[in-house]
Amino acid sequence: MGTPAGQTFGTYVVYEQIGKGGMATVHRAEMREPNGKVRQIALKRLLPKAAAHKEIVASFLQESKLLEALHHPGIMETFESGKVFGHYFIAMEYIPGPTLRELVAQCGMTVGAVPEPITLNIAAQLCDALDHAHTKKDPKGRSLGIIHRDISPANIILSTDGIVKLIDWGLAKAQLNKEDTGETHIKGKYGYVAPEYLEGRLSARSDLWAVGIIMYELLTSRRLFDGANDFETVQRVRNMPIPRPSIMNPRVTDKLDTIVMKALERDPTYRWKTAAEMREAMHEVIAQPGYYTDNAHVTEWVQWVFTQKPGTAASGISHLHSIVTAKDAPEPMPPPNPEDVTVPSGPPLAMDELQSLSPNRYPVFWIVIGFLVAGLIAWKLAG
Repeated sequence: MGTPAGQTFGTYVVYEQIGKGGMATVHRAEMREPNGKVRQIALKRLLPKAAAHKEIVASFLQESKLLEALHHPGIMETFESGKVFGHYFIAMEYIPGPTLRELVAQCGMTVGAVPEPITLNIAAQLCDALDHAHTKKDPKGRSLGIIHRDISPANIILSTDGIVKLIDWGLAKAQLNKEDTGETHIKGKYGYVAPEYLEGRLSARSDLWAVGIIMYELLTSRRLFDGANDFETVQRVRNMPIPRPSIMNPRVTDKLDTIVMKALERDPTYRWKTAAEMREAMHEVIAQPGYYTDNAHVTEWVQWVFTQKPGTAASGISHLHSIVTAKDAPEPMPPPNPEDVTVPSGPPLAMDELQSLSPNRYPVFWIVIGFLVAGLIAWKLAG
């Protein structure tokens, strides 16, 4: 769009561009609410060249309908959609924070693999949002059959309050669209497209395949299937042996390996049945000592990562431990007041009690024996 920064677009004031794709641009904008407050929004507008294609317009309008139907903390909220001066738009929640793609790239240059507690927190939140979408029903109780189809690091924002936000529902498949939108064409990024989708079959488990890839890439700091071109990438998705994350990252446990590898089963019938089932498997690992971290810790860790420089960063897991320790460790006990210290009183220990002392108290035992021997010698000399 050619709207200059600070200019109006309908009831919105438009500022800097924060995203651009083949179909639309996204700008930060402001809208004035009835109470006089100004709300920051993300204004997504269809490009004029894209608006000439019926399929693209249908996909854009479907995205607005989907977002109006979905209400979940992990899914970008929409406020309204429509057309201004012939240009289609969607006014959505403005979410400050990096995308997961930006985080992975920064980690790759600096701290390496994302710590397991951070990965589990992000992936569990993502599964929670997908569970809401996959199980959403219409007012009559009928499943809407929503499948995102484009789960990738670029479409996941790590908001500054630690909430994972799944965005860009323009390619989502749902039963609420009434037109044929070209299902014979693969939509989404090939490196995250499930094998069955390449054969024309699609289900909610196809989204879980992408979640497995994202977890693998976070845990290893390596892209899984990307080839030199789309053809090579597709061949890898279909045929490449998939290594366990623990091969690249020895800190990954067997249970975490299992979660990822089950999501990456090429036959979808062997994958996790639902996003909720996959999420609960993560929660079982998170419940183990050392694997829980809250959203505030995630935010602080992510902010720290973006302050690191290539070749100079500390270990990501070490810094996470320092964050958790600093915030969650109990206050140190104050030193005892000498006036409050009391000396135990009572009869002397019997010999069998002395012999039962633990090794770290043996010096006391020998001191007592020394006094007894010295007393015996003094008694004999006196006699």
